[in-house]
Amino acid sequence: MTWRTVVGTLATFVTTIVVAFWLINEPARMKEAEDGFAGRSMEAGAAIYENNCTRCHGPAGGGLVGLAPAINNPALFDGSRLAEVGWAGSLHDFVYSTISGGRPLASSGTTWPQRMPTWSTEYGGPLRHDQVRDVTAFVLNWGRAYEEGITALQNPETATTSMEPIDAVGIDINTPELPPGNPDDGEALTVSLGCTACHIQTEVGPAWLAENHPDGTGIGTRSGERIDAADYTGAATTAEQYLRESIVRTNDYVVEGYEPGIMVATYGETLTAQNLSDIISYLITLK
Repeated sequence: MTWRTVVGTLATFVTTIVVAFWLINEPARMKEAEDGFAGRSMEAGAAIYENNCTRCHGPAGGGLVGLAPAINNPALFDGSRLAEVGWAGSLHDFVYSTISGGRPLASSGTTWPQRMPTWSTEYGGPLRHDQVRDVTAFVLNWGRAYEEGITALQNPETATTSMEPIDAVGIDINTPELPPGNPDDGEALTVSLGCTACHIQTEVGPAWLAENHPDGTGIGTRSGERIDAADYTGAATTAEQYLRESIVRTNDYVVEGYEPGIMVATYGETLTAQNLSDIISYLITLK
């Protein structure tokens, strides 16, 4: 046996060992890679959800009374919701298709005041397919807590899966007279209702905070000046009335540079007089 034969045999043996070791560890490596991809996808989906979905479904997916249902809810993950709407596919496909194409008011089981918009670019929405996939991954992650018997972010006993009657404030900007407001509660409401997603966290939003506004004034100052502007067409005569009008009658006056119909138009039906007073009290503090 020549030295070339010995070297070749050893090389073949070492290569076989290395390949075998690689093959043995490949499933674990692939699992780690898949877990990493899934984690990054859910993280990206969480950011998209916060910026686009909290205004209707709430920051923890608990839904908002009279506006949109809870999606962090066992009914979605145990098959109840799928059976209710007659969905024969997988839960992943149901969530993905709902986000992509939205839900018209006439869809089966829908009792909410406005339709869910389409989000995928395939249907004219703003999100790419990978972004819809990321939001889907984020929503489905809530289901893991129910599967593992852990209390999820949304308490199932308080999930707003159906319309609940509330003493809504209505759309009149003068009646009922609002009770004294609490600005701290108002600030909390702007977060839970998802208002900050458009008004503070996006570049196109008319930021409430003074440091984010080009002229250095917050909405607490601008609301009083707005009603004296030549182009103001609303009915308000005070800063508080202007803010109330802007919240419950969103299209009565549209600020130049913005389109009507962008802001949720159902707050008159979903906020109580106290809710509205708290929000206005908070906004007035943003000078």
